[in-house]
Amino acid sequence: MKTAIFFSFYLLTCTTAFIATQAQAQEVKARMNSVLVPFKEIQPYIASENRFLDPSNHDTVMRIIQELRSNFHKLESIPSRYHSLPGFSENVRDVADLLDDTSRRFSERKASYAWWRLRKLPTDCFTCHATYKVASHYSNLGAIDESLDPLSRARFLLATRQFSEAQEAFTVVLKSPEYKLDYNEALRSLVLITTRIDRNPAEGAERLRAIARTADLPEEDAREALQWADELAAWGRENTAKRIGSLQLAEQLIQRGSKTSLDSPQDDVSLLRGTAMLHQLLEDGKLPKEQRPRALYLLGYAYTKLPLFFSESWAEMYLERCIREYPGTNLAQKSYRTFREHILDDYTGTAGTEIPAEIKLHLEDLHNRAYGVAGFSPVVTKSVL
Repeated sequence: MKTAIFFSFYLLTCTTAFIATQAQAQEVKARMNSVLVPFKEIQPYIASENRFLDPSNHDTVMRIIQELRSNFHKLESIPSRYHSLPGFSENVRDVADLLDDTSRRFSERKASYAWWRLRKLPTDCFTCHATYKVASHYSNLGAIDESLDPLSRARFLLATRQFSEAQEAFTVVLKSPEYKLDYNEALRSLVLITTRIDRNPAEGAERLRAIARTADLPEEDAREALQWADELAAWGRENTAKRIGSLQLAEQLIQRGSKTSLDSPQDDVSLLRGTAMLHQLLEDGKLPKEQRPRALYLLGYAYTKLPLFFSESWAEMYLERCIREYPGTNLAQKSYRTFREHILDDYTGTAGTEIPAEIKLHLEDLHNRAYGVAGFSPVVTKSVL
């Protein structure tokens, strides 16, 4: 049931544009509300490894995990139009796998591993909330366990789409020395809320500058906070006409954000804006069909530049989507090269000798799809753009 919590909120928000009728929207909302109780129940166990591992809590934790698995898998009954949203089905499957694995490991008495897996749920939930168009905020303070420490509280506020409260909670974290190792996570969460949810760059820039002035941040974190503040301020100074979303503008933002030099670091805010624009174009159904493959490629490419903001698999997810939907095209081939480079970066120094066999097979399959070799069909020899 807890999984359903995260993704009930996710589904209501992230896929509102695809709900066919108001009745369906009400059904999703009712399902979301039905999982608030178990969601509150799991929080203290995710927040505390000791509590999760305590043998006296074993039966309770097992029950909650099973409820999460059961209710999350029921989300497959949501109208199929949701699954046309790039990334939706993949994320649902990833979380389902996470819960299945958590349940299996916990039943095998491998509780430490199960806890390590389960603690990713709040982050995975917010990753989706910060990706797709958000039309409303919620106030569910009753669903937040009062025993949580400030950092866990902030994370769960994000997971339940209580963004204003999350901003305040992360500000508290950033002024608490015991969370110094988590300052970067807190700062990135604030940047994500500003770029993907609030879209108020002036206010976001001032918040980060105030934190840099008043909090005792490590030098690197303070430098990044001020860099993001400058990027947000530059966004705020742009012409309002330029804020109208289009594939061309999204690509310009991604190109701008990716440019780096010794004196000019990556522009994360531009990358976040560009990807948000692409997601909205795809979600609203306003992107011409011939532009869809480029949008998928650009999303995959941009997410290779944002590994600390999103789940690790997001870059591969969109690049693979482009390859599978448009095999044999120039953009599928570009996606494959970017995919391969991104995967091999994880094995730097091994000269490819330590790449697992299943990954090599996966790369070979994607190569064949992208380049149309070994009889793979269909093969498109002309770019769709």
